[in-house]
Amino acid sequence: MPIITRTYAILAIVLLSSLNIIESEASEVTKADKVKAAIVYKLTKFITWPEKKQTLALCIIGSGTINSELLKINHKFSMGRRISVTHKAPTAPLEKLCDIVYIHNTKMDRMSDIIEKLQNKPVLTISDSENFVYQGGSIGLFRTGSRIRFAISHSATRGAGISVSSQLMGLAKTVK
Repeated sequence: MPIITRTYAILAIVLLSSLNIIESEASEVTKADKVKAAIVYKLTKFITWPEKKQTLALCIIGSGTINSELLKINHKFSMGRRISVTHKAPTAPLEKLCDIVYIHNTKMDRMSDIIEKLQNKPVLTISDSENFVYQGGSIGLFRTGSRIRFAISHSATRGAGISVSSQLMGLAKTVK
């Protein structure tokens, strides 16, 4: 085997090996995203909105790998309602279009604007951003070791007119 061909072969192996490392790191993110999306779906089974419509609209704001996982919930059913998942701009009339808003990878000032706009509206806000429930969001997803847990703001859900089952409240970290 000529030296040039051998060099290319070694270079190709090194590149493929580095891709495997990148893929395994992406897989870890995907596992967390799958768990978060599953939690979002399960949460819908324990929450009651003041007005029951046939469709439960889940709006995604922001970009990230979780978006594709949340889109997998599209057309599933929860408590007799079909879930419709769409991506929305933060400036959209979310209070009219969404029952649930999932905020991901969004700047803090933009997130604060969204929370303020949806305050006391029958919209459940969910995010995996740090301290989300302390900033006025309804449900915050957070990592504890290798587990994904969630916190619920009692005042945010009550202000929105959303009822959260006592079973779910018992599993969550509750914020007054």
